Amino acid sequence: MHGRRLFFGCLMVFGLLVAGCAPAAPQTALDKPGDAAARPPATAAAAAPLLPSPSPKASSVEPRYGGILTRVMDADIDHYDVQQAQMANFSQVLFNVYQGLVRLHPLEHQKIVPELAEGWELSPDGKTYTFKFRKDIKWHDGKLLTMEDIKYSLERIQKPKEFKSISPRGEGLVAAMDTAEIVGADSVKVTTKYPSASFLRNIATGWVAIEPKHILTARGDMRRDAVGTGPFKLKEARPGVSVELAKNTDYFTKGTPYLDGLKFYVVRDGATRFSAFRTGQVHMTFVGAKGLSAVESEIVRRDMADKAVVYEHDSQTRFTVAFNMERKPWDDARLRRAVDLVFDRQAAIKVNGKGNIGSMFVAPWGTKLEEVGKLPGYRQPKDADVAEAKKLMAEAGFAAGLKTTLLARAAESTVRQGEVAKDQLAKIGIDAELVLVQQADIDDRFKRRAFDLFSYNFTDATGDPDETLYTYYATGGSRNYGGFSDKSTDELIQKQARTLDRAQREAILAQIETRNAELAPMVIIFWDLYQTGAWKQVKGFRPGPGPHPWGKFDQVWLTQ
Repeated sequence: MHGRRLFFGCLMVFGLLVAGCAPAAPQTALDKPGDAAARPPATAAAAAPLLPSPSPKASSVEPRYGGILTRVMDADIDHYDVQQAQMANFSQVLFNVYQGLVRLHPLEHQKIVPELAEGWELSPDGKTYTFKFRKDIKWHDGKLLTMEDIKYSLERIQKPKEFKSISPRGEGLVAAMDTAEIVGADSVKVTTKYPSASFLRNIATGWVAIEPKHILTARGDMRRDAVGTGPFKLKEARPGVSVELAKNTDYFTKGTPYLDGLKFYVVRDGATRFSAFRTGQVHMTFVGAKGLSAVESEIVRRDMADKAVVYEHDSQTRFTVAFNMERKPWDDARLRRAVDLVFDRQAAIKVNGKGNIGSMFVAPWGTKLEEVGKLPGYRQPKDADVAEAKKLMAEAGFAAGLKTTLLARAAESTVRQGEVAKDQLAKIGIDAELVLVQQADIDDRFKRRAFDLFSYNFTDATGDPDETLYTYYATGGSRNYGGFSDKSTDELIQKQARTLDRAQREAILAQIETRNAELAPMVIIFWDLYQTGAWKQVKGFRPGPGPHPWGKFDQVWLTQ
């Protein structure tokens, strides 16, 4: 967005993705208590607003009203305060209950469109957004949304310590925000510290959600209350069994949602989740990293093609190998570049079963995918890269090789990739002892930098380069576990963050990629490729790389 613009656009109804139908999903087998820990009780309520007019070009078939869409998830959600959420289960459930000022377009995920706001105006200096709101939006408890709710929520996300809150994701997403000010009865002015290229996309994520001030001030948080403005409201939560949402009949966007509700079954075991989908007990698998495996996807395509479909979609999850640059010999960029060069990305993808090679940024940012495969370290065959890697090893004084340790989380996917990394390192004489630890321990070792190398998968929330750069590569970044610090990189990070012109920003990102190739603080092995299964009676579902488009089900409907 450049200059002065006012957006009062409408969202188009999802295009229909698949045809056909399947039997209604029975729900008896999954309606039995499991072993999940008890969750605090939630307060049910009544609901609020969103998208307008269906596009006449979207489909010749009119969406059908009614039905409960059923899905699986791998664990209970332990509270209902979406501003304090960080687990994927929150996005699967609470993004349908709560809303933000803006959202990602449900079809074109690079576009940002209104949600609670009707539109916004950007000042000529690119620092002040004036958001205008409808006056008929209601909370699920029947109270009207006010500008105080907007201001209070934004400030609570921005200053969690001051509000005695926790904002594990949101605080970083609004880091560019300076102040939020109420302007009249229907507008809020948000001023940023500098013209921010990523601010709108950051607040379009579900983590920057608006919550009711009257409950927050009375109870301190929303951990026990699910009172939002979204198209669905909490109906029932049964720990270890399911979470059920009901249609908000008072929703401000007339005509949606189409479904009568959503039901999420808690199924901890992956094989059992797949069985529930395969046998028609649920309409959809988990969406995202814990959806279908490569093997399961092939089973669906082979045995269920007449009644189910597999959506294969890009993710914001990268598999990596990174270095402790505060510990010798990994403070030497030549050794890190050698590892980057020797790694056979295609072989790693084959072991995983699915994935894409890619640059340091989530597509469509950074070097285009068709060009990445031509770069050193990514290209095939590997002979030239291995030879150059051995030369760098010799220049660094390790022609005969070296011993080191390689940390990995004790989970199936990360253990598998850790074993791949160990084999790849051996090609240039690096003897890496694979050390497997549990999640809590690996987090602690990351913070203490108690490792030599680690193999791990990281997931971004927004997909914007700002998140990648400030999180993993900036000096002091929250996930810069290797202690990488480079003045030139830091300056370029600051510069691209303040560059609103897309082409100019891309040029700066190209400089960052060049510098990154020279210093190799983190080796991007590949980007995961998500596989989501759905019975063909599910219409209007459009997966995207992150949880924010596909976590919302206001446009989804069932043929029967």
